[in-house]
Amino acid sequence: QTANAAIVNAIVEGMERDRLYTITDIIKEIPECADLSNQRMSALLKQMYECENPTIKKIVDKRKTYFQLV
Repeated sequence: QTANAAIVNAIVEGMERDRLYTITDIIKEIPECADLSNQRMSALLKQMYECENPTIKKIVDKRKTYFQLV
């Protein structure tokens, strides 16, 4: 849980507002996520947008999923 919290903070701090990210973009651009699998990233991001105070939102466009800071 504490490791997840550190990764979540790194994701929020590493993302820019008004930019769409794929899971692959996040893994490539945020060093704390470099050793995580797509599946693990997907689970973490899902927690981030399904919680009471979401920090990101999920956008699906033409069957491709993007994430953006709220």
